[in-house]
Amino acid sequence: MTTDHDSLADVRAGIDRLDGEIVERLAQRQELVRRAGRLKSDAAAVRAPLRVAAVLDRVRRLAADAGADPDLVAGVYRTMIAGFVEPELAEAGLPDRPHIAPATVADAGEILTLQRAAYATEARIYGDPELPAMVQTLEELTAELATGPALTARRGSRVVGAVRGRPADGVLHVGRLTVAPDQQGQGIGTALLAEIEAAAPPGTTEATLFTGHLSAANLRLYDRLGYRETHREALTRSVVLVHLAKPLTGG
Repeated sequence: MTTDHDSLADVRAGIDRLDGEIVERLAQRQELVRRAGRLKSDAAAVRAPLRVAAVLDRVRRLAADAGADPDLVAGVYRTMIAGFVEPELAEAGLPDRPHIAPATVADAGEILTLQRAAYATEARIYGDPELPAMVQTLEELTAELATGPALTARRGSRVVGAVRGRPADGVLHVGRLTVAPDQQGQGIGTALLAEIEAAAPPGTTEATLFTGHLSAANLRLYDRLGYRETHREALTRSVVLVHLAKPLTGG
């Protein structure tokens, strides 16, 4: 502990000692992270946004109890957690996370191919090859990319995921969240959804989306990420749309 009578050299020496203790603790945490990675089976479990949120809430409370700035400590912790993700993925033998970036109209062809491949499973579930995502034209998709926020997830040169958004009146309408069939279960959809929510313009207070009533995996994902059902709407005789919404705290 320092006092008002300490010199700058004394204070710096105290910081150096504390840094040494922090590094020792980080080394211990790194080993625990590696052990956790060996026990996890998919990338979504590694990133676990709800677990991260719970950790940050706990850290804020601990910081307040210790007389520290909760926002400052949570920010440092968030950066630390992000830094430990890659070693944990590597320990789990899971692929590195894809690169997420804004989509452009030049990506339209790849996104449409991905969309049709991903929604083929949905078409089989509902026995309907004419689902809107399956029959959308390249021109229609290109127009959507030109008018609203959209993202792609790439591994190398390959588009493995995509999502689009349409902001209106303080609401972000999320649509066409798609992940390549062979890339599902690796946290790509979770990452894309988080990024499109973060891309919402200032003043956005809610995100909405919808999926089919038989799309159990989608419904589980959205529930886990904080979306709650608001109403249902019959699209066809075989498809009922489940509409969901989630408050956005950064609006």
